[in-house]
Amino acid sequence: MEISKDTKFTLSTETLVTIGITLVTITGFYFSLKAEVAQAMKEPVPVISREEYDLKDNAIRSEIMNNRDLIQKNFKKLETIEERLYELKR
Repeated sequence: MEISKDTKFTLSTETLVTIGITLVTITGFYFSLKAEVAQAMKEPVPVISREEYDLKDNAIRSEIMNNRDLIQKNFKKLETIEERLYELKR
């Protein structure tokens, strides 16, 4: 394939319309995204208050303590089961 002054490059009307619609769509997405980014930059950053942080922290700590108690109870039950199993093996 040689490209020279006499080379002809033809496009159908359908191809030109498709290229045009694609360019318009991409341009629309670009400006829409740009507007959304500008809007997001204007909005204030959500702030977690100290009170909310303390409430969540206390809730998490109490849940951890409850889990610790349950684990200790289960551990005691496991020791009892092991003792019974050991006695059965004798």
